[in-house]
Amino acid sequence: MMAGIPQAWLDELNDQFALITDPDGRAAVLDEMAYAAHRRREVSAENLVDMLELSEAARAWGLMEFEEAYHIGLFKYESLEEMGSDEPGRIIVGRTPGWGC
Repeated sequence: MMAGIPQAWLDELNDQFALITDPDGRAAVLDEMAYAAHRRREVSAENLVDMLELSEAARAWGLMEFEEAYHIGLFKYESLEEMGSDEPGRIIVGRTPGWGC
């Protein structure tokens, strides 16, 4: 299945941090890269289909991993009231689960 798929696209697919922090955005980038490679005739129609399927599977994986990370406390959303400022809120990434909760 991986034969004929450009290495640059596979490298983007394997960027797990980007997939977890922005699954929809990363899937859009992967889709656009796949279509561009097909337009340049670097990949066949069969490989294009495989790339699009892998992109959607990666998006689903990223969404699931984000939910799990949020649930165990790796991500935390701070609301306006908690921050005491006029910012709309923010997501904190990279906390140690259970610390500073």
